[in-house]
Amino acid sequence: MDPVCHASYGEATDQYIAKVVKSVYDQSTVAGNTGKIVILGASSLLNAGGCGGNWNTLLQNKFLTQFGTYASGSQPEVQFVLTASELETFFNTTITATPPKMIWISDDWSTLFGDQTITNLMTTNAEKIADFVNSGGGLFASHNNYGWLTALLPTAVYNNGGCNGGPQATQDGINDFGLTNQMVEACWHGYFTGNVGTLKVLAEWRYPDASTSPFVAVSIGGGEVSLPSSFTLAISPEEPNAGEDLVITATAQTISGVAQEGVVVTVTVSAGPDAGQTFTATTNASGIAVITIRTDSVGSATYTATATVNGVSKTVSKTVVWNPPVTTTEPPVDTTQPPVDTTQPPVDTTQPPVDTTDPPATTVPDDHDHDHGDHDHGSEMPKTGFGGANLLILGFCLFVLGYSLIRRKN
Repeated sequence: MDPVCHASYGEATDQYIAKVVKSVYDQSTVAGNTGKIVILGASSLLNAGGCGGNWNTLLQNKFLTQFGTYASGSQPEVQFVLTASELETFFNTTITATPPKMIWISDDWSTLFGDQTITNLMTTNAEKIADFVNSGGGLFASHNNYGWLTALLPTAVYNNGGCNGGPQATQDGINDFGLTNQMVEACWHGYFTGNVGTLKVLAEWRYPDASTSPFVAVSIGGGEVSLPSSFTLAISPEEPNAGEDLVITATAQTISGVAQEGVVVTVTVSAGPDAGQTFTATTNASGIAVITIRTDSVGSATYTATATVNGVSKTVSKTVVWNPPVTTTEPPVDTTQPPVDTTQPPVDTTQPPVDTTDPPATTVPDDHDHDHGDHDHGSEMPKTGFGGANLLILGFCLFVLGYSLIRRKN
């Protein structure tokens, strides 16, 4: 879409471009980058995307404000590639030798509908743009004829037409770039149809009838995409653990997808753990070469693959982060022995009751009868003790005796 041209009409598309540029810049991981944003295709510095505003003014006050204020020095350096000669130098040397962090293909009406030299050069070098993106470089393209994109994706079609309302941010646009409907509401001049590969729809609107027509892709892209190229690099996993295998897969083919067998691929650790190490492999009948790498170190590492494909020297890089090794914690050995049951069963000390009952006495029968009636024992047996009458008599005598003694004394 064209997020620049209508900012002067009160549309918030300057916020859209500021949001996307900052997000794309931050997500760029291209190895050895200079930290710059390179703007390709602007015919001059006086006309920012054909919208009548000065490029430097709009960059400082609107498009780069998400980085901070210009006065604070927090905004990244911007380099303009204005002429065909400068563009050829950029694609032949700069893009691989000293790559920027981000490329911005600008919305410039003079190149769209006037001199086609600039747009033709970008189409010719479409694969180098793809290699830059596939190496982790950031790319932002404003409204143009997208000849470089259809060179990479022949089934993708850019269509002129639009500006009937909207558009609105999709869920992918929200997730990948934090877009809002307010940011993308603008007059738009084109949309995409056909197969756009791994690119996602970031903003959409119904066209040509805003109420009944199906949605069309007004803006495409993504936070992590790959573009077709004759030489690509894939790494799995992207965040390996130290001590585990990292599989690097290089694919060599024509831009139309015909496999190139017998291509020697060299992978160099250009930065990070084990920097300087080199590995080689040769593509098979499917145009694929696989290299497996392992390290015991941690940190960010960049792997740069080089090969000559169809007579053209190709270089693609990938950056991964080696995490600390996974430590396998063995479950603790349970040395606790089950308690020994020392409880003895109670001893039954209860004795059976002793039978103390004497057996009944055995009565021995007399051999004779003893009959007292038949004889006499003689005089009466003597009695012992005092009887009751005798005690009374004794008591009386003692009383009389006591009384007599008392009277005699007196």
